Amino acid sequence: MNPPITLTCRTLIIAATFLLTTVTANAQWSNAPGEELYIRGGWLFDSVADTRRRNSGIVIRNGVIVEVDANIQQQVLNSSNVIDLQDSQTILPGMIDLHAHYNIDLVDNGRVEEVVNNGTIFLANGVTSTWSAGEYYPERVIEQRDLIDAGEATGPRLFASGPYFGGFRCEYNVKTSDDECAGWPNDITEDEIRAEVDKWAEQGVISIKIKQATPGETKILIEQAHRNGMTATGHFANYHGEYDVHLRDAILMGIDRIEHRMTLGVGGPRSEDMEQIRDLIIKHQVFYDANLQMYGSINLRRELSSDMIWTDESQYFTPYAQKLLELRGPPPPESSEIEFAQRVRELKSLFDAGGENLIIVGTDEPVYTSLLPGFAYHRELLALVHAGLPTVTVLKAATINGANALGISDRLGSIEVGKLADLVIVNGNPIEDIKTARDVSLVVKDGIVHDPQQLLESAVGTIGPSGPDDHADWELELRPLRDVQDP
Repeated sequence: MNPPITLTCRTLIIAATFLLTTVTANAQWSNAPGEELYIRGGWLFDSVADTRRRNSGIVIRNGVIVEVDANIQQQVLNSSNVIDLQDSQTILPGMIDLHAHYNIDLVDNGRVEEVVNNGTIFLANGVTSTWSAGEYYPERVIEQRDLIDAGEATGPRLFASGPYFGGFRCEYNVKTSDDECAGWPNDITEDEIRAEVDKWAEQGVISIKIKQATPGETKILIEQAHRNGMTATGHFANYHGEYDVHLRDAILMGIDRIEHRMTLGVGGPRSEDMEQIRDLIIKHQVFYDANLQMYGSINLRRELSSDMIWTDESQYFTPYAQKLLELRGPPPPESSEIEFAQRVRELKSLFDAGGENLIIVGTDEPVYTSLLPGFAYHRELLALVHAGLPTVTVLKAATINGANALGISDRLGSIEVGKLADLVIVNGNPIEDIKTARDVSLVVKDGIVHDPQQLLESAVGTIGPSGPDDHADWELELRPLRDVQDP
């Protein structure tokens, strides 16, 4: 049972309003309502220091943190919203997922976006910001982002990625950058590439995802992203087990983040350049997203059992979708044990060499099973600790490192004066036990208080088609880059 939280009478009334309506929700950079919020008691991990400290008081006004370590413990604040924490509770910055797929494949016809309820589940788990790492229906993400921004929907800050930039616009119909894709033709021109980046920048995309592009295309994409003030990340290995673009080249081209792994080997000759890649990552300050929970998948969940699966995630799917998932059965492991061991070795090598500020958290959980990315976030935190990273390093990877990687650390990622009031209150001490970070008592986003249990209850039975006649929105339609003209 969660420990009680003491609120003033006025706070109870206002909190009920926050929790039972969606019109007070706030989004990416919107202006929050003018209410003040005071949080006192408990402990504070601000993602600046490496320790937690007593929380004498945090003052939030207009959705912005205006005081930290405020001396309000003994004050009578009957005219303001007050949250009094128990001594066992800890305040963390809102967490950030830098590989937050909203893609779902439920009817065996490709991946499509479900943003509304997936977003609710992210927020309930204390993930207040997500970057979506490649989209097939980017308009769905942008539409929900704008609804949240207008205060008409509830969810995390949706940092859209736009579509994949490269051949993976055609999903698994292509295996390498040499394969033909109507969404990213082999004869795509430099002007078309630059125009495509500009198009999505104009729609508010702040970072792009490159996957199965050629070296020449990748160089143009990175350059044009930077011209637009955007960052870029890439999945550079192809589905024949080779690089479309070698990580060494991508780093020298100016890539901002890399995903999954540093080499293509399992510790042998194909991993001999691990130290060189690691040193380039540190020299060029490239952020690294290992996605251990995805690539450890079944083997890691088998090893850590109930520490990885602690709730029934299937309940958030419609009854019909649950039956489809049951018929599909469990997938094979994403990687072998020896390959996964190499991924862990690479991550630890980066940490041991002084690159802990470059480690970020991403779930990389496109949905093929009943496991959902909002819960996968905490599987990733546990996997990172299980790999040998200190809990403080993992908490910073989940917060300030993610904000730095996305270029938003002036507003998010730590609990400091002047930053937006995205906070998570958890029961326990996550520095002692990272699993405490999943025991969320309250989520504060833009100064608005959310009850995670009510958020989760609102998402039960919502994800997926309702029956066999409801497949249309769950099927992927591949879209050509160029307009198709009638002959």
